[in-house]
Amino acid sequence: MKTKILAISIALFIVSLLGACATAAAPTSAATSILTTEFADAANLRSQLAYGILLMDGTAQTVSPEQAAALKPLLQAIMSLSGDDTTASEELTAVQDQIALALSPEQLQAIKAMEITNADLQGYYAQFGIVLPTPIPGVTKVPGSGSGKTEAEKAASQATAAASGQTTGSGQVAKSLLYEKVIEYLDTIGQ
Repeated sequence: MKTKILAISIALFIVSLLGACATAAAPTSAATSILTTEFADAANLRSQLAYGILLMDGTAQTVSPEQAAALKPLLQAIMSLSGDDTTASEELTAVQDQIALALSPEQLQAIKAMEITNADLQGYYAQFGIVLPTPIPGVTKVPGSGSGKTEAEKAASQATAAASGQTTGSGQVAKSLLYEKVIEYLDTIGQ
């Protein structure tokens, strides 16, 4: 009898481990199983998900109140993790995949069909006065290549941007803005 109970316990343990492995494996493929960065000027998957959520507003694929409640803490986690230099890329990918799992396959297909590019995001950020440096196609930027500017030249560049009502910023500033706007949008769903 004890042997039978032990065998059943071991079998249940193995089944639960397999279930946990299947659950852990599913998120890894959630975003990449449908979304892609295999098109010209493709935005990264996290940005595609965030901006796609905004673009689906008012369509048949609009995020539901239940989804909004699930998505909000995930986007807050992305913001928090993105701002931390000690965050491993695997952590961000795990949260990204949880976001993808909170969306339906139809919503992911809709985002995929949008083919959200970095240029699309640049246009979105520009609405809020954030202008990111646009790379020259085919030219790899060398870190520190702008360090030859004098302080006066840097100040003049910033003053020109400020006078035109634009804020120059880092990619992190723009991504934070995107996630903040998505969180604000999610707050309005179901009210």
